[in-house]
Amino acid sequence: MISVQEAQRILQEHLPDPVRELIALENALGHYLFEDIQAPEPSPRYTNSAMDGYAVRWEDCSSASSDEPVMLRVIGESQAGIPFDSMVSPGTAVRISTGAMLPDGADTVVRVEDTSDHGGEVSISAVRRSGQDVRKRGEEFSEGHRIFRQGTCIGARELALMAAVGLHTVPVYKRPEVSLLVTGSELVCHDDTDILDYQIRDSNTIMLAGSIQESGARLCATSHVQDNLASTVEAVQRALASGVKLIICSGGVSVGRHDHVREASLQAGFSELFWKIRQKPGKPLFAGVRDGVLLFGLPGNPVSAYMCFRNFVRPVLAQLQGVTGLDRTVTAKVSEPMINRGNRTLFHRVNIENLPDELAVIREVSPQGSHMLSSIVGADGYIELQPGEELASGDLKEVTLF
Repeated sequence: MISVQEAQRILQEHLPDPVRELIALENALGHYLFEDIQAPEPSPRYTNSAMDGYAVRWEDCSSASSDEPVMLRVIGESQAGIPFDSMVSPGTAVRISTGAMLPDGADTVVRVEDTSDHGGEVSISAVRRSGQDVRKRGEEFSEGHRIFRQGTCIGARELALMAAVGLHTVPVYKRPEVSLLVTGSELVCHDDTDILDYQIRDSNTIMLAGSIQESGARLCATSHVQDNLASTVEAVQRALASGVKLIICSGGVSVGRHDHVREASLQAGFSELFWKIRQKPGKPLFAGVRDGVLLFGLPGNPVSAYMCFRNFVRPVLAQLQGVTGLDRTVTAKVSEPMINRGNRTLFHRVNIENLPDELAVIREVSPQGSHMLSSIVGADGYIELQPGEELASGDLKEVTLF
């Protein structure tokens, strides 16, 4: 067996090359940028009003007060999408709507509530300062300003800003393409009503498919493979021929007579990177490489499969999308003593209790069997305990959040 750190180092040395592409803005949600983006135009695009009111010259109304209001002649209107096409001259004002272009000659907007409309004239009772309620062209950012960094994940907010500056295509990392093979002659579909006593409902397929999609990758194919060598070899070869970057297998990686994933992968031309890691859960993790394609053989126990995915597959999918990681962590305080008495790195599932004005508190989830899905469903995340590591109450520990 090798250490968790050594396995992660080996994977770093055999990462497939990320693929870049230009895609339409409307298809970019959830993708990661492969390069910085500079603004093709300033924001705002033109000087406009922040309020409904009147566009005026400051020097015409700077002395206005409720006791001595200033009267100006109204010569027109500027509304959003229909600008006023003449000059604001001395002694005049132009009605203006929020977002409407500020007319030439005007430098200030007086709010409606500080005015009285007298038909062809407006009475101004207060103006706070020169330039009041004017959004100047380029005040948010100028043309050429970097508005996004490489590696940014494109969400709804990012889409809005991209659309606002006129971007219609976006340079992104292509979603890594993955093929999923789930082995096990004992497995039946989760909705099978004719399940026999010796059969198990397949939870790994839907769990790993969801994990792949949550990690920003594209699941290209899913196969259920019977526990025999010929079927496993055929399934691996078929996945390899499909052109995916990653092949993920679940089950069949231990030392039993019916565990064929490792041997099938070798027969399909994969070179072994490692097999068996000093970790719990997930000791019999297998990884191989062929022609830039990575193959992972995850354990069949669902918790082991999930934790191996989180610690080894998910980081690879992150780097294929130009980012170092997809997970968030938080530092929290240990509520009660914890110790790893074994000789393997322990991925211990925990809950986090948030307390007002205090550090969050870590509480362990129990029980933690590798076949017990409730130990991940009922957890907020996990901590990593090295062999012999002991935590006392009040110690701080980093939690990787689910």
